[in-house]
Formats: sequence, structure tokens, C-alpha cells
Amino acid sequence: MRTLQIDYEPFGAQIEAHEAPEDTVLLAGGWGSGKTSWLIAEALRNTVLNPGLAGVLVSPTFPLQRRTLYRAIVDFFPEATRWPTGSAKASDCLGPLVRDWSSRDRVMTMWNGAEWVFGSAEVPASLEGATFAWGCMDEPRLVRHEAWRIFNSRIRDNRSAHLRRSVAGVPSMGWMFEEFGKPAPNRVMIRARTADNPYLPPGYIESLHLSDKLARAYLEGDFVVLSGVVYWTYEPSGASVVDVLPEPGRPTYGALDFGGRRPAFMVIQDVEGLGEVVVEEVCVSDTLEQVHANQCAELLKSYGLTMLDCYSDPAGRARNAMTGLSSTAIYTDTLKAAGVLSGDMLYSLNPIERHIPNGVEATRARFQDHTGARHLFVARHLTEAARTSRYPAGVLGIHGSLMSYRYPERGTGNTPRKTGEDDHFPDALRYYVIGRHGVMEQPDIAAMNEMDVSRPALRYGGGGFSMEDF
Repeated sequence: MRTLQIDYEPFGAQIEAHEAPEDTVLLAGGWGSGKTSWLIAEALRNTVLNPGLAGVLVSPTFPLQRRTLYRAIVDFFPEATRWPTGSAKASDCLGPLVRDWSSRDRVMTMWNGAEWVFGSAEVPASLEGATFAWGCMDEPRLVRHEAWRIFNSRIRDNRSAHLRRSVAGVPSMGWMFEEFGKPAPNRVMIRARTADNPYLPPGYIESLHLSDKLARAYLEGDFVVLSGVVYWTYEPSGASVVDVLPEPGRPTYGALDFGGRRPAFMVIQDVEGLGEVVVEEVCVSDTLEQVHANQCAELLKSYGLTMLDCYSDPAGRARNAMTGLSSTAIYTDTLKAAGVLSGDMLYSLNPIERHIPNGVEATRARFQDHTGARHLFVARHLTEAARTSRYPAGVLGIHGSLMSYRYPERGTGNTPRKTGEDDHFPDALRYYVIGRHGVMEQPDIAAMNEMDVSRPALRYGGGGFSMEDF
């Protein structure tokens, strides 16, 4: 019998979560709190307990799974060097724990005949119709409640030694709170604080860019109830408003929400020594897209500005049934013809970036992050009543929209309410932020660690697995 050692020494909340006897365990942790390594260790223990049986590992999307779980497995498994591709043998890449890997079926066969089936919550067909002895889910905040129900119902193999459901992620209001924030039989939530991880490199927490309230979720593992104004980091009569006018020569970008008959357009410039500033906007009501596109072009020409790129909603790709043209095509053709767009109309199709709470938090943190730094501003002339009072009825512009955009007064969701009046400009700004900067992602711990922080190998035995079993 061969003995393998895994470089895993659980600490604090990880140990508590491993030892929790409940059928369903959520390790609710901040970034860098050790959630993913705990999840892989749980999968290994379940494999030892259930030889020859299949378990499932679910991520919000397959691309995210490749970036997180695949990488964590390579880092975790003894003698693993990389994820197998092409004709490479799984055991040569992932070490002796793995017998085979099917990239077509996304199934990994382990040393004892057990299978790890990789599923995506975005693709329900990857979960439907199967029976598993155990399951692990990563980042449930990015998963729909229906996908959670499907995942839950698939853990039902009556041959299983323990129908264990191991869940790891940043807590978020909504269905996660309903499922884990309230007492329930055979279910437990264990908090893992980022600061409690002894293996984090220096400066990790300081490198994050989070708004103050959301830092409690992403650093403390708390459920955070959001209420009131969505963009509380925008200070309408303070530091968020700056005396900046549009100037040729600065890097210039556009932000556009097609918005039916009430489209929203903003001009954003990089101002040296300050950051990004919304310097102009076009506010209209009951206006055809072609007319609005012409107005945007005229505004840019009047200042002598040319946009490097313009960020918008991918919904604009849809063709109009009467004209055969898409919104994206109308604006692209008009702005290009006027010579005010040198780049492209850009939009994100990534479901993680398209997730509204993610984009909202990324935008909120641009206004002010948890360290107090500000990177996004609004020009003062866009806030002055002499200008905003001339806007069409119900059209607020970026300044008024940021002040009025609110969360529901009742309920547990963290998605802002849609009023049809005060969301077009915040939506356009969100498309710009996620298009240019992406959503919040935790820094790469390995890349930050220039020194050796390898952990001593440990045979975890607190009711868990012993490496001699291999």
C-alpha cells in the first residue's frame, strides 16, 4: 500500500467545517479564506468513503470552473503538474490519484474507481438525470436557486456512506440566505474570515478593491443586507464631483444603454492624476435610436472628441424585425461615419460579468473602495440644476440616477429595483466598468507569493480521510 502526502494543513473554520456532522455544510468565507482547498479536501474524503461511486463538483460556469477548481486540483493533488490536454495521460499530468480523464464528458476517474463529474449550474443538462453519492458546489452566490435545487436532488445514491453536500463561497443575500442564513435541520453554515488564513501573502487584503459594506461579505464571510441607495459610495455633494470639462487629447470612452425609447449615453475621460470622469451625457425621452445616435455623434464632434471604444449592452445585437438592423449596428455605423469612434462597440457576454450584483459592486468600488480610494468621478456641470432642470420629464442623467437608484424596501435580494426611469444611466455605467475593468476577482495568491509558503503535509484525521487509504 502506497502512502501519499497532501500539502494541506486545515486551520480554524476549515477544520470546523470538515468535522461538521450535518449532511449539508456551507463554508461561507471571504476571498482567500481557504474555501476552495477545503472543497477539494471534502471531495477527496468523499471519494475515500465511497469507492466506485460518482460524485459531482458544480461551478457557476465551465470557464470559471477551469480557472478555479481545475487549478486547485493541480495545486492539491500529489505529483500533479498540469491539467491534461490532447493525448496526455491523466495520471502523468494529475498524479497517481487519477486513473483517467474524459474531456468530452468532463469525468475524472480516481484511483479507487470513484468518479468526479464536473457540472455547470449554467448548463442544467450537465446535472439533470444523474445520481451521485456526494456533491460539492463552488461559489453558490453566482448560481440560480433552481440550479441549487437540481444539485440538491441529484445527491441521492443509496449506496453512499454519507450523502454529503459541501458548499463553499462568499455569502450573498437572496436564496443563499433563505437556505443557509436561517436554522434548518441537517444544515450548517460556518464562517471563514480572510484574515484568519495564516498562509496568505503580505498585502493580500490591501490589494482588494471592495466597497465598505461588501467588504464584510468578501473579507468576513457575513451575509450583508443591502438597502437604500445602491451607489452609497457616490458622494453627490462631496469627493465624487469634480471640476472637469471635456478636453480633446484625453483617452475618451463611451457608455451606452439602448433603453428602448429612452437610451442613455455618457462620455468618460481618463484625467491624469485623478481617474475616470463622466464628462458629458445625452439625455432624451421618446427618441428613436437613429436620432439619438446622431445626437451622440454631434456632441462628440462639438468637443472635438473621438472615443477609443464605447461599452454597451449585448442585447443591442438583436435585429429589429422591421428594419433588419441591430441597435449596435445603428450606433456603430453612425459614430464611425461621423469619425467619433476609432475603436468598437464592446460588450461582455460573460455570465459572471453580466450578473447585475457583480457589476454594481464593481462600479460601486470604482467610486470608492474599502481602502477609501476613489477612481471614478462625475463632472460638476452634470450635477448643476441649471442643466438638469432642462432634461425631459423622468430623465435624471447620471447624477440624479445615482442618487435615486435604490434597493427594494422589502425582501432579501441584493439586486437593485428596476423603475424604468432611473436605471438607464447606471446600467450604461455598469456596462462601461465591467467592459473595461471586469468584475471583482480575487488576486492570484500564488502570483503574489514570491517567497516559499509551502505548508507541511498533514494526514487529516478529524473524522476525515487518512492518506494511507491511497
